[in-house]
Amino acid sequence: MAILALPLGSTAAARANPPPSAATSTVFQVPVRFVVGCLGSTFPCWNLPPLMTMSPSATAGVPGVVTFATERAADWTYCVDVTVNWWNLSTGAAGTTALRIAERDYTRPIAPEDWCRYAPATAVTGSGTVVAIADVETVVPYGLWGYKMLVSPGLGTFQVP
Repeated sequence: MAILALPLGSTAAARANPPPSAATSTVFQVPVRFVVGCLGSTFPCWNLPPLMTMSPSATAGVPGVVTFATERAADWTYCVDVTVNWWNLSTGAAGTTALRIAERDYTRPIAPEDWCRYAPATAVTGSGTVVAIADVETVVPYGLWGYKMLVSPGLGTFQVP
């Protein structure tokens, strides 16, 4: 005859110290779209500027904290900073953060995938439903010869534990 012994209090300990929840990432449902091009008065523009698309994401793992990130645009000729404005619909908290171009290591050749690499940005949003809008600044002229214009901002909604 086998006797099964269960340790007392293990259920209470498990409830008191639940395992940390796994981080969940949400790609913004609407990507950021913008164009960057040259001004024809300074240099001849041989083609239309490409429509660039970036898809920011939000990763929520630690309660009340979100990490925003993005991959480079498919046409990475131009590297632009991305601003993320967020609003917690459950608490009313709001804020702004920026996804900036990560520092480049000029001591070695730069691989194409590292040219427009973005540093993630963390925001303390609080728990609840968060909506975020991502965009790039419209600048005319951009540098000495061009322009940068937002076509449509990105939009994402997600739950933060």
